Amino acid sequence: MITLPFQISYTTLFEGLGLLSLATFLLSLLLIPFLISRASVDYFLIHATIVEQRHKRHPALACTIKIIRNCLGCVLCLAGFMMLFLPGQGVITILIGVSLLDVRGRQRVMNALIHRPSLQHALNWIRQKTGQPPFNFPSKPQGPVRK
Repeated sequence: MITLPFQISYTTLFEGLGLLSLATFLLSLLLIPFLISRASVDYFLIHATIVEQRHKRHPALACTIKIIRNCLGCVLCLAGFMMLFLPGQGVITILIGVSLLDVRGRQRVMNALIHRPSLQHALNWIRQKTGQPPFNFPSKPQGPVRK
């Protein structure tokens, strides 16, 4: 049997995962309400337009910001996915992570998430608890008219 110098026991692995779970849960309890309360009321209506305008004004800075946002968005999406199975606010964390990503199809995923009534209720409940007015959500697009 081959032994490697970095092998760890299952006990150590599960203790580490438990601590990671606790840390992400506590961080989500603090960070998620802060981010949701700081967003503007029209965030889901105007955010994409504002980002496009900013990218046109400062292309070099936009590239740096894009890298940082995508890294942070990926971390939040992964943490949110883990929180679906561990304690934490998984779907809301995924929503925030996806909103930071600057990739193709992001708006489609954002629209699919944001049109869920349970998620809209949760977001506005957090805003109400922090003394902020509720979000204005985009209307759900209607399907094609069939003849």
